[in-house]
Amino acid sequence: MSSDTGTGLDRAPMFDLAYERIVIGAMMDNPAVIDMVATKVTAEDFYSHRHASVFTEICNAHADGQITEPHAMTARLLDAGTLGQLGGIDFLHQCYAEVPVAVQAGHYADRIAELAERRAWEAKGVQIVQAANQPAGRDLGALAEKLLTEVKPRGQSNDMVQLGALIQPAVADIKLRRHVPAGLPTGFADLDALLGGLRKKNLITVAAPTGAGKSIFLTDLARNLALRNSLVVAYFSLEMSNEEVFERILSAEAEIPAHLVRDGLVSEEKWAEASTVIGPMASAPLFMCDETDITVQQIKVRCQILQRRVGLDAVIVDYTQLVTPSRKFSSEQEGISDVSKSLKKMAGSLDVPVIAAAQMNKGPDLRADKYPQLTDLRGSGSIANDSNIVIFVHRPDYYDPESPRSGEADLVVRKARNAAKDAVTVAAQLHYSRFADMRAI
Repeated sequence: MSSDTGTGLDRAPMFDLAYERIVIGAMMDNPAVIDMVATKVTAEDFYSHRHASVFTEICNAHADGQITEPHAMTARLLDAGTLGQLGGIDFLHQCYAEVPVAVQAGHYADRIAELAERRAWEAKGVQIVQAANQPAGRDLGALAEKLLTEVKPRGQSNDMVQLGALIQPAVADIKLRRHVPAGLPTGFADLDALLGGLRKKNLITVAAPTGAGKSIFLTDLARNLALRNSLVVAYFSLEMSNEEVFERILSAEAEIPAHLVRDGLVSEEKWAEASTVIGPMASAPLFMCDETDITVQQIKVRCQILQRRVGLDAVIVDYTQLVTPSRKFSSEQEGISDVSKSLKKMAGSLDVPVIAAAQMNKGPDLRADKYPQLTDLRGSGSIANDSNIVIFVHRPDYYDPESPRSGEADLVVRKARNAAKDAVTVAAQLHYSRFADMRAI
């Protein structure tokens, strides 16, 4: 490669230093182009670190309301003590002199962005090749998906949208909701009426004390979405094996007591009856993963693969406190916060609702009123902050076996953006590993 254009005899150019100098020169020549150029490229897009530094200084000077012509930039860099290492006044004048027409700076900026994207793809390709040459044991498919999705394709605009541009599609969507629920159905009519269903890009947290039924509630959601509505669901169970999840779904669908399924005591007669539900289960678009040591990034990669192959409508994670943080943290609270924020970002990136279970602390045990509060979420207040919706599964008979409300559960909505905060009562049919609408029993 030559030092200036990055061309070689056997490959496309990967950088163009002359174009980078022209853009810098145009920004010094005509401040009116600075904002336009800044919408097309960032400092990271420049191949030369020197060019990137000067670009940043020009943008900062412009933001400060200062003059950006060469003499003014020379003084600014001199005051910062970086003029010499960036090439001195001669370099700035060289950039200024190479500008053909300043108003064409957008064309040169587009080229810089294009070459930066090429370099990003090449770098990811090199990483994939290097991984392929390592000893076996790595999931190369997942790694390749992860690496390639880290490159943002050129042309994905981040431009701001004027309100008027939203009117036509938004009104059409609002009218459609008169006939179709805004979000995905939970399978609980009163809860759907309260929330408007499970909305795209939302993080929905389902919390309960250990053993109170949060995992059962999540399998209810999975059953309804995948079996009743043929929606594609990715279910990540970090606490139970895939086989245990299947057993719970079978118990709920076939109305076979869970302990009989668990212990292999189902009679031949019951198995014959169960065959009517096993058929639909076989074709349900419910995809499960019971890997225990998994990060949100790894969950996201598996979801992206599924989304490309068959589509994706919802993600269920059981549960937040068991997901591995992206790195080591000094406290459990910081780790949980990292996971919670990442789940929220994943919901937006995948454009689907993400439903995640969460454990509760011992707060209700210390109160006469056992009704759950947001402060009862274990480990981090960020779970409440990051969630669009927080639902607690509250069973009166969990705390008092003699409760007159034995066999009932309240789905307590403590946080709901764009929805009411209230509670709905459902039947707790835990012997069948399910909850059910009160009106359906």
